[in-house]
Amino acid sequence: MYCRHCGENNLDEAVYCKNCGKKLKEEPKKVEVVERPRQNQDYNQKSTTTTTSADDSAGWVGCCCLGLIIIFIISALTSGF
Repeated sequence: MYCRHCGENNLDEAVYCKNCGKKLKEEPKKVEVVERPRQNQDYNQKSTTTTTSADDSAGWVGCCCLGLIIIFIISALTSGF
């Protein structure tokens, strides 16, 4: 086997060139394919899922409590408490 770098004739089973020391046979490079999840590219399409969070629930409860307090104050003022 001839070295592709310096042209020296080497044994067929040799891994490195006896003249220049370069590797005679390159191992094929292994390519690892990593798949990533696809992202939605259509930004105009709205999601069909709905979620409720604790902030939304707390907002409704706060509004209801405030409404009840206002009703209580108005009824107390009009009844002559």
